[in-house]
Amino acid sequence: MDVKTARRSGLKKVGEVADIFGTTPRTLLYYEEQGILSPMKTARGTRMYSDADIKRFEVAYKLSCLGVPLKTIRDLATTRPNAQTGDESGRKLCGILDGLVEDISRQIRHLEFMKQDLERGRLMIRMCWDCPNRPTRRTCPKCPCEVQMDQSQLMWLTWDPDRPNLPPSNPGEPPTKCMEASFPDVADAEPGLTEPVSVQPVPAEPEGPQPKRRPGRRNLGERQRKTTAAAD
Repeated sequence: MDVKTARRSGLKKVGEVADIFGTTPRTLLYYEEQGILSPMKTARGTRMYSDADIKRFEVAYKLSCLGVPLKTIRDLATTRPNAQTGDESGRKLCGILDGLVEDISRQIRHLEFMKQDLERGRLMIRMCWDCPNRPTRRTCPKCPCEVQMDQSQLMWLTWDPDRPNLPPSNPGEPPTKCMEASFPDVADAEPGLTEPVSVQPVPAEPEGPQPKRRPGRRNLGERQRKTTAAAD
């Protein structure tokens, strides 16, 4: 079959399929190398993709975008053709799917925890609206967010990195697992966390060493009068 005949049959070239999903032809070729896709080829080696090929790639590509390992996607695509019986195929596929569902459920929980933390952080940062001070610990020492910073993990990213009086880290303590801890629901936030707080301007402190002042004419004249009075 040549390209013209393939096109009349509704088949598409690799570049056309890549454009549909906003990816590159190299991505489709890589999926083919992994045994996930097997498009038809013309006598001259041009790859042509049917609607079934495109749907197959769509599912594999979506799973990949969700963070599913390519090995798992390849196992899903190749287990049934390589199985000797339906029982073997069904059991292997169900085992793969059970693990995949568990992984996605865990990911959903992590995303929900992060969503709640971001919402809580937004409520805290909202208290900075209308604050006239520069957003630093030195220029706004009474910032309400500073007092309640531990309410949201997001604040450790957006706030001053040199926060003092941190508890010392324990070298023998294992690092906290990513997103394992649950966060309080935003609906249960304390009233003080959501109400705006009035912040008074803090005079900016001069930065760096200040030059010594030379006595002005008024100060110099005053010193001369004091010296004359003492001599009398």
